[in-house]
Amino acid sequence: MKWLRTLIIFDQGDVISSKDWATVHKSFVNSIQSIDHPRGSKTLTLRRKTRVDGKWKRNGVGYLRARFLEHMVTSEKWKSEGLVDLARTRPQVTTKLYPSLDDYREPITSEFGGFDFATTAPDGTKIAIEWETGNISSSHRSLNKLCIALSSGIVQVGVLIVPSRTLYEHLTDRIGNVGELSPYLSFWESVRVTVPKGLLAVAVVEQDALTNDESTPYLVQGKDGNAEKA
Repeated sequence: MKWLRTLIIFDQGDVISSKDWATVHKSFVNSIQSIDHPRGSKTLTLRRKTRVDGKWKRNGVGYLRARFLEHMVTSEKWKSEGLVDLARTRPQVTTKLYPSLDDYREPITSEFGGFDFATTAPDGTKIAIEWETGNISSSHRSLNKLCIALSSGIVQVGVLIVPSRTLYEHLTDRIGNVGELSPYLSFWESVRVTVPKGLLAVAVVEQDALTNDESTPYLVQGKDGNAEKA
């Protein structure tokens, strides 16, 4: 699989110059580049999407995420930790009720859940990585969650890994991708002022090759959301 680029959305406190950032960036790029299909081929070759009996056949995304996480743990030797706690009990922003104008804090009644990968680098930097396997709304949610973790000081590095527009075309319908996130980057950049020290990045990935060869199977699709939509 190709790593195309890493976009630094913001860097508060010069995290980008740290050894921890250089180390984790090298590791997740290595892990991206390790993803192949068929397994053992050393390149990620995907079947092009095709329309059969009025329905699109595309590649699923779970395989890509699983291979990435596998390489981070087994080859790059990172320990996956459950260190991110965005609990309902965290402080909530104060709002105003209208028309009374009374101060009010809306209770947090749902939880974010964990990140795909969370770990601690050698010099103590807390890191959270999200591999995009959901639809575009899931990509927005992942970036929002990373921003809250950075703003709260729970992590100092947050990374979202997303497909390029070219890869997106051949994956599950409406999967998150950098093209659809690009208009909103200035919004996430504005979170910088709330972050004591932290770096937010988006890494863009793509297949090595596309094929029409019917002997190359499609990556297995899930059964939820838009996975089976035409």
